[in-house]
Amino acid sequence: MKPGRRDHSRRITPDTVAIYARKAHALRAQAYRGTVWGLWARVMKLLGRANR
Repeated sequence: MKPGRRDHSRRITPDTVAIYARKAHALRAQAYRGTVWGLWARVMKLLGRANR
């Protein structure tokens, strides 16, 4: 016995994929910015200690 077809209203459309792709891009960019900012802050902290 085969299971019934899924509800057609829950189909993944190209628009849905585009929305989630944009969200993923924004989250990835935010994560990269946070990582770079954190690394830069650590470098500056280390350089500040080295100058003492």
